[in-house]
Amino acid sequence: MSAPRSPLLTAGYLGSQAPASARPLPLWPLHVLFTGFPVLWVLGVGAFAAPIAAAPMAVAMWRSTQRVRIPRGFLVWMLFLVFLVASATQLDTAPRMVGFVFRLMNYLSATVVFLYVYNCSRRVLPVRRAAGFVAVFWIWVVIGGFLGVLFPEGSFSTPFEKVLPGAISSNEFVGDLVHPKFAEVQAPWGSPEVFERPSAPFAYTNAWGSHYALLLPFVLLYLLTSVKRWHRPMIALIAAASLVPAFATLNRGMFLAIGLGLLYAALRFALRGHVRWLVAVCTLLITGLGAAYLSGLSEVISTRTEYSTTNTGRAAIYQEAFVRTLESPILGYGGPRPSLNLGISVGTQGHFWNLMFSFGFPALGLFCLWLWSMAWRTRAVPASMMWLHVVPVMASFMVFYYGLDGTQLVLIFMAGALGLRPPDAPEIGSAEPESWLDGVRTRPVVIGHG
Repeated sequence: MSAPRSPLLTAGYLGSQAPASARPLPLWPLHVLFTGFPVLWVLGVGAFAAPIAAAPMAVAMWRSTQRVRIPRGFLVWMLFLVFLVASATQLDTAPRMVGFVFRLMNYLSATVVFLYVYNCSRRVLPVRRAAGFVAVFWIWVVIGGFLGVLFPEGSFSTPFEKVLPGAISSNEFVGDLVHPKFAEVQAPWGSPEVFERPSAPFAYTNAWGSHYALLLPFVLLYLLTSVKRWHRPMIALIAAASLVPAFATLNRGMFLAIGLGLLYAALRFALRGHVRWLVAVCTLLITGLGAAYLSGLSEVISTRTEYSTTNTGRAAIYQEAFVRTLESPILGYGGPRPSLNLGISVGTQGHFWNLMFSFGFPALGLFCLWLWSMAWRTRAVPASMMWLHVVPVMASFMVFYYGLDGTQLVLIFMAGALGLRPPDAPEIGSAEPESWLDGVRTRPVVIGHG
């Protein structure tokens, strides 16, 4: 018997089923990433949750004796990573190199999670189980939001923070990551009130809002597919309670993403003739709008906007990002740089602009092509899996005003992997028949051993 060869790219369907003795990919890395997130957060490494989980995933796929499939078009994403790495040549200081390495780890981690979920046995990781993992993560996010509501000034030191050299931990950005705070307390100049906006278990309120928006479709998917009836009222109750920290964030981008996502889902259900689900989505949307109106949310947001420069500041920083990228259009600058006119950094006010400024126009085009292709290619999923398709659709416009290069990107890629898994190709460690719940037909490219 010949020894396994190095992985090679081949195209088409797998020629034979995986042997019954093959071991399935383990799920414990997904447990670490999603259900174990609070432990990582308390340790001070919550911002590194994706790389921590992706490392054993990569090892498991490499050690497997079976072929590792990738969907057609994935080379677009791999080419994006090439441009990303090449942009490191534009870095000019050690601190910027540290930031670049952190961002690179996040992109590589999302890549590994995508391939891992795409290749996971459906017998071991059916859609409902994957949605269950993410639903648990959502519960932690809601709990963190309540910590921000109840203890807005709260924070704590972590073991990781204590072992870091002072020169590193004293960096403002690093400090935000390793020294958790429960909320962002903001007092815009001239404002009659202080705004206490929940952020835990993330460093920033915008991160809480972007995660909450991307998590909601997974939660709705879990409600549809859960086989345990008591889970449904429990999730529904938590969802209702989650409106408290969600409203407290005053996060307009989050409300916009959820609103457009629900409207899009309602339209797709209507076009498919699923009246019951259409009514359910419309009821959910109307209930949310009613709760927002009764809470006086719009008045508080209006007050904050009146005394904040967020709108004019974003417009100016977007313009500066575009103009300065014209000076380094192919590889960008390797990362954000201080603005020439404002007290913020260019490339920090939306992922689209970060990609353009940091990595150049080619990388921006490749990223958007891959993201939007995931949204397009998952459009044909069964109605019960429509919420997987909604995630990359929401991300397709969230990319313009949110940073999506952390756990947010992992959620987007996980939804894409679940939606793109082909039902007619065998999987690593599984000879089980395919289920209509587990994917749509799409020809894969495979990386084979031997």
